[in-house]
Amino acid sequence: MTKRILIATLLSLTTAAAGTLAVAKPGFGPERHKPTFEQLDTDGNGALSKAEIAAMGQARFDAADTNGDGLLSAEEMTAKAQQRIAKRTAAMIERFDKDGDGALSAEEMPQRRGPQQLLDKADTDGNGSISKAEFDTAQAILETVMKKRHHRGGPDRQGHQMDAE
Repeated sequence: MTKRILIATLLSLTTAAAGTLAVAKPGFGPERHKPTFEQLDTDGNGALSKAEIAAMGQARFDAADTNGDGLLSAEEMTAKAQQRIAKRTAAMIERFDKDGDGALSAEEMPQRRGPQQLLDKADTDGNGSISKAEFDTAQAILETVMKKRHHRGGPDRQGHQMDAE
């Protein structure tokens, strides 16, 4: 399974790219607010109703609807995305800036799954390169992973939330 995930990551890195932060799924990253059960249980009866959960969603919508017209314009959605990006960026710099200069050098950047490690996972014959057949196999694995995510409502390649069918 780890091999499949690494191959999927390799392929998604080659196809997804830069725009994913701008459309990141709300609720992920350092700014994520996890309400407590007590905060969600607004009537204090020890159980969460559909109405209480819906109220939380409405509150999030209302917070993003800065002009109060009941609609989210492109500008409001962009502003919200920019806020998330700014918070995520600040948290990343705070976490990885070892020399304290307020910026990340190439050496300070997190190295979770380097390109060489991903190449090694896709290179099933161990010859140091990825053949067309290995690439096609990796693509097929990626498509299978994406279909499974789609069926359970996970994000697609670009990080967009997909509804389960």
